[in-house]
Amino acid sequence: MPILSNQDQRDYYQNLLGPQEFRENPTFFETMGSAFGFVIDEELSVSSLLNRQGYDDRNQQIFKMSNEGFDLNPYTDITGELDYDRLAEDTGLIKTNRELYDERTEILRKRREENQDVIERGNGFAQFLGSMGGYMLDPINVATMGIGVGTAYKGMSTLSQALITGRNTAAIAVASESAIQPLVYKHKHDINSPYEFEDALMAIGTTAIGAGLLGGAVGGISGYFRNLSKNASEFVGPPKPTDKINAEVRLTPEQESINILDRMGTQLAEQKAALPARIEDDILKEYDAFQNKEYVKLEDARDATIVKLEKKITTIKKENETWARWIAENGGVNRQQLANEAGFDIADMQKIAGGFGKPVFRKTGGYSPDLLAERLREVGYDAMDMNDAIDLLDSIIRNPKILKDPTAQVEIDNINMHINELSDNNTVLEEYYGQVIRSNVEKDMDIFRQNKEFENQMNGPTLTYDDYVVSQLPPAPIATKTSLQKEQLDFEGLSANYNRDIADFEAQEIRRVLVDGKLIDGDEYMKSLDDQIEGIESVRVCALG
Repeated sequence: MPILSNQDQRDYYQNLLGPQEFRENPTFFETMGSAFGFVIDEELSVSSLLNRQGYDDRNQQIFKMSNEGFDLNPYTDITGELDYDRLAEDTGLIKTNRELYDERTEILRKRREENQDVIERGNGFAQFLGSMGGYMLDPINVATMGIGVGTAYKGMSTLSQALITGRNTAAIAVASESAIQPLVYKHKHDINSPYEFEDALMAIGTTAIGAGLLGGAVGGISGYFRNLSKNASEFVGPPKPTDKINAEVRLTPEQESINILDRMGTQLAEQKAALPARIEDDILKEYDAFQNKEYVKLEDARDATIVKLEKKITTIKKENETWARWIAENGGVNRQQLANEAGFDIADMQKIAGGFGKPVFRKTGGYSPDLLAERLREVGYDAMDMNDAIDLLDSIIRNPKILKDPTAQVEIDNINMHINELSDNNTVLEEYYGQVIRSNVEKDMDIFRQNKEFENQMNGPTLTYDDYVVSQLPPAPIATKTSLQKEQLDFEGLSANYNRDIADFEAQEIRRVLVDGKLIDGDEYMKSLDDQIEGIESVRVCALG
């Protein structure tokens, strides 16, 4: 019989096969995707951390409740853990741990059955590729994963307790110099709660600023973490053996905390290394030298800082071309035209030196402002017009040393700002260095915020409700059919899809139908059917009247 659409084909085989559902074999990529998904769900060392959308939804609900004024303190114990089950029982607004566990287990069961069904019927090589792709993403163990701000904060608190309660004067001094003594671990937020991040970040930032004022300011938060883990290691003993035969060891909470802070510092330092160097770190090297008694007075550190910053400006200028030199070497500007069109003073223009005997503003020859703008557009300044070119020339007259690279010029301007502030006799140096430390730490905090924002994006659902809503097709035009056709369509169970089938058929550029296993011209076949039906209808009319 002819099959006009995929829907008709499925209906035919389902009616033919009865309860045994007709299933096509999975494609190569469907098999590979199922094998990949199975490994991700079940086989990785971090699989337990995945497929936790229900937990994320609960955290978002708690975040909303907290913002709306709900008091979470009665549900938070002294270790900072939130009693989700009691909160769920009292409010009915969130799910219990057991409910979320059962939901996640059921989701994984369904995914496992679907993936295994496809894998069993699919291509073996596709299974191999999918599995290998999943295993290659395994970070081997949780210790190689990124550390969260909340975890680092708890590590600081745990380490603080160990150093202070150990009754060791030197250890207490390390805690004091690290400014962590106020962080006795009584954090009011559970580390999985979404509203915990900013509180922990502010605590870390404030602590790092306080520690920086006492020395070790270079590196901001990353330097603080590394210094703290290094200094505290002396007072935290070696891991304790838990299995004498296999020589296995278990880290104490204090040792875990040191590892966490060290990894956190390294993680942040690696991110910063990919960014432009900070002026704050250059300034704070001399401040740290003063704290380490390398300078007698803070004023000595200030003078050394100014010398270092001036050398940095010299280096930047050597590595970057000025606008004046570039214009001089690329044809210069006609000073008379510029005076006529923009009202510039020729005497001011004559003061500007170019380079290698080539003047910027020329008596004869040189670009007009409009032609200079055109030349700049040719070399990549696409938005440059005549007015922009005039503004640029005005800037050159005001500051002949302005650099062509705007990033380098901003860097020089920033350095000069610090030199001027350090050179001002009214500057209180302690306050100045405190502001530089704060600026450095705040930039690190911004990196953590960006990390958290990226993490939230990655953890959030990739699909929303609207992505699952399929737009309904407009009703298909009503296809003409005789009473005999209608009876037959109703009998075959095809009448519901008939109008859509005919519309889809008419929309095909090349029309073919499958008849007895062969593809034939659709228009010719439809015409033959119409002729047969018309003949049968005529006979019926004659017989029945």
